Amino acid sequence: MAGLPAALAAGALSGAATALAFPPHDVGLLAFFSLIPLALVFRAGEPKHVAAAGAVFGLVFFGLLFPWIHLFGTAAYVLLVALEAASVVVFLLVGLLLRRRLPAALTPLAFGAAFLAGEFVRSHGPLGGFPWGGLGYSQHNHPAILRLAAYTGVWGVSLLLATVNAFLADAVVAVRTAPAWALARLGLAAGLVLGPGLLPVPSPSGASVTLGLVQRPSPVGDPRLGSHQEQSLRSEAALTRTLAGRKIDLVVWPESSFDEDPLANPSLAGPLRQSIRDTGASFVVGASVDAPGPRFTNESLFIHPDGRLAANYVKMHLVPFGEYVPGRRFLASWIHELDKVPADGVAGTSPTVFSLPNKNQGRFGTVICYETAYPELVGAFVSRGARMIVVSTNNASYGRTAASAQMVALSQLRAAEQRMWVAQSALTGISAVIAPTGKVVEHTKLFATEVLTPTVRFATTRTVYGRFGDWLPAAVLLLAVIAVAAGPLRAEGRTRVP
Repeated sequence: MAGLPAALAAGALSGAATALAFPPHDVGLLAFFSLIPLALVFRAGEPKHVAAAGAVFGLVFFGLLFPWIHLFGTAAYVLLVALEAASVVVFLLVGLLLRRRLPAALTPLAFGAAFLAGEFVRSHGPLGGFPWGGLGYSQHNHPAILRLAAYTGVWGVSLLLATVNAFLADAVVAVRTAPAWALARLGLAAGLVLGPGLLPVPSPSGASVTLGLVQRPSPVGDPRLGSHQEQSLRSEAALTRTLAGRKIDLVVWPESSFDEDPLANPSLAGPLRQSIRDTGASFVVGASVDAPGPRFTNESLFIHPDGRLAANYVKMHLVPFGEYVPGRRFLASWIHELDKVPADGVAGTSPTVFSLPNKNQGRFGTVICYETAYPELVGAFVSRGARMIVVSTNNASYGRTAASAQMVALSQLRAAEQRMWVAQSALTGISAVIAPTGKVVEHTKLFATEVLTPTVRFATTRTVYGRFGDWLPAAVLLLAVIAVAAGPLRAEGRTRVP
């Protein structure tokens, strides 16, 4: 592929096609082919063309993937898309260095390594990173591919997809001049696609537990019906009463169910404890709790059937510009949208694992909203003994955009990585019950009023990924650095793949 216009077009085509592989369109199979145009530019090896194609790819892909960031201001959306696109450019250019130091037969690995490294780094920084758009999440509905996640995490799925695209790009170039080579590339690509389905993976075999995930209606703006908090409490209590007389072990009222500590306010504690008595179940409730400052903590409160607060978890990974404002003094004077975040949250320092009474292996972790995007954070709960994961979230601010469906896809990967049941309880949707395979077995619609009552099992074993965490990106980054630093520079023109 030659010429700057062709490189720009390739980047745009790959960006648009890859975005279609994610919710709301969700054509996951596209991800096995969508990067071929970009991989062809990368394969040609001209840095300025790779930079141009990578920039356009990033702007188109990320621009189409999360337009809902507009809800928090145009400046936030433009800045985030630009930063994500810049990371694609940087790592593709670094990937070119690696490509010229690999044997000709292994050059497709450079494209995969570049994508993996870019995803891993931008998932962790700046400001804690932004994991949206990892290639692996496009496969959230393909359980055979997701078996790989139990060994490598989402990172292995991303590496596989990018490498398959690179092998297919090689085959496209070689099909006329070297058909045998092209056929070999197709065979390797097919092996990568089919291989994960053969991997052995564990299944939970611990004690069963029946959940009640409560998704209440949105409050209305009629002051005659009381405050938003009063309306929400009435709705959640009424929905919970429908569970009375059933064998429910754990009821979840999700993130932001209370805008203050409900146990410290008698007008809130009374209806909450009545709901607990009605069901005889343990409860997890989400609350925003005042902290000195004025500041706040975002918490999950775990309450035993006797109404006693057993433990609480304080959200560790806060959303920048959503739950706190970095550099508030400097930014607040010229970005007025920040007035929507009047107080900064205080982050928790460690995961808290809750234990259901009278349940063998009945330990679970409750991650809050955005935290489900971070595999290592969920892994921290598993390391502490959690054998089932509850995701408590409030996506009301995102309206009917694709943000909620994309968050379910993130939770599907967490289930597949740990081979544990994941129950996502959302204030206004989408609530979902996710099997250890990553398959969504039950879900609500956005802004529906519904209670899900799944019966799930606790895990009794841990996966390779659950034990060793992010070993794959660490190994790829280390090997890439060694190859770039020590490998001989290959003369691209004399040893190019057919």
